[in-house]
Amino acid sequence: MKIAIDINELASPFPSGVKVYTEEIIRMLLKIDQSNEYFLYAQKEFQSPNGNWNSKVLKWPFPFWTYTRLAWEIRKQKPDILFMPIQSVPFLAFNPKKIKIVATVHDLAFLKFPEHFTFKDKLLLNWHTKRAVKMADKIIVPSRATKNDLIDLYKVKSEKIKVIYHGYKKVYSVTSKGTKFCALTISAPYIFFVGTIQPRKNIVNLVKAFEIFKSRHFSSAKNYKLIIAGGKGWLWRETFKKIKESSVRQDIILTGAVSSQELANLYSRAKVFILPSLYEGFGLPILEAFSYGVPVIASNNSSLSEIVGEAGLLINSENSDAIAEAIKKAIENNDLRDDLIKKGKRRLFDFSWEKSAEEHLKVFENI
Repeated sequence: MKIAIDINELASPFPSGVKVYTEEIIRMLLKIDQSNEYFLYAQKEFQSPNGNWNSKVLKWPFPFWTYTRLAWEIRKQKPDILFMPIQSVPFLAFNPKKIKIVATVHDLAFLKFPEHFTFKDKLLLNWHTKRAVKMADKIIVPSRATKNDLIDLYKVKSEKIKVIYHGYKKVYSVTSKGTKFCALTISAPYIFFVGTIQPRKNIVNLVKAFEIFKSRHFSSAKNYKLIIAGGKGWLWRETFKKIKESSVRQDIILTGAVSSQELANLYSRAKVFILPSLYEGFGLPILEAFSYGVPVIASNNSSLSEIVGEAGLLINSENSDAIAEAIKKAIENNDLRDDLIKKGKRRLFDFSWEKSAEEHLKVFENI
């Protein structure tokens, strides 16, 4: 088969779960599949993650590259399959050959929590996704929770959707060299969060919980810091305002976006990792935290409880008191900590990028 893939997400300078997914799935497909021919397309040049990807740059000075320039190339090349790792599909009307389309829908947060998105973003995300689920021959989702959301909100037939979990890759060892921000320079113990700073990540409630944790004078609380890693997303100002006004702002560290090496350092020295999101399509940081042997606290909602299983503490994301109590428990109860770390390591066996790529390949072959 000739398989065309939109890899434009990799040209973005900003880290994201979609970028990690795109990079890892393509890397593994090219490794395990020697039978099919892959054509990779991006709008601009970028440093290939593996250095040897045979990708084609389709330069285009106008907006909507996916719908125009990529569509033109696909119509010209006529691949058997077009794989869109994002929830968007180009205009392919008047094709002389029926090209099978596979699209990945990562989440429907913009419909579940519309108040956390700008009007423009809601409009565009809904338009892109609605087209994608209609045009695709098969839809890949990273969790059963996202599948259920698609069925409920877009009335997609269950048989059209394939749940394929993401994998994880731990490639960086801990080092004190060559990093802009290094956990080795922080002598105090800390609670760690990583993610784009936006309302859906529920950082405001995390900060409230940290205030409670510190104010109740738990025996473990005095020296603790809260490290928040990640770049600014949409509607980030409320979160920054809460941090600035917090009674414990001197103990909250904002790193901004960090490199993979810096992220490894931060995970490896964290006492607790917490993901208190209101909604996630998957939650890759959970697997990353498991891989570094960090006890995990996560929201009991959307896909998070599905991914965590019994390997972490699940909390009500809207209850700051409950979040504070979970932090205390994960820090002070050594037996619980050891148990969570062991369960996290075992839970990782259920997730791998190789397994994920094999299941993607089966989808391509079956359609």
